[in-house]
Amino acid sequence: MTQYLTQQPTLPLDIRVPAGHLAVLEARGIGELQYECQAVNRAPFQYAWLPRDRSIELRDSANNRIVLARSARNWLHRDGSELAVKEFIEVNNGDPNLPLQRARVEPGNQPGALHNISYIQRIRTLGGLPSTRNCSSAELGMRVNVPYEADYVFWRPTAS
Repeated sequence: MTQYLTQQPTLPLDIRVPAGHLAVLEARGIGELQYECQAVNRAPFQYAWLPRDRSIELRDSANNRIVLARSARNWLHRDGSELAVKEFIEVNNGDPNLPLQRARVEPGNQPGALHNISYIQRIRTLGGLPSTRNCSSAELGMRVNVPYEADYVFWRPTAS
């Protein structure tokens, strides 16, 4: 996982993990994200694709499911450890890709792989945004599934 330490200088400054942290877990998310066309403004009406289902599964290099993100803010490891996201920072990664991301997190009390994790990075994204689909009154309520891939790196303080 030292590759992630050497990659930090090549990442946008906003999503770099501060010094004093060590990459301890890496995982890949591959699947589909679901969006729904919804009205986001009245007078004049404006429509947008909004996330409907934010649950994703992360898998290790042997393709074992290791983490379930039950929402954008709550993550659960298969060992029972969990964490909650406190703050997101995102950097555009070009359409139709999900943004690159750094999340500051707070672990739960359960010991395990997510214990003492302080940051999660989403550093490589392919797809995940419904940017090519029109969202208007004609599509109101329509749902679309958008394929995506993303790499996630979990960081803990080196003093842990």
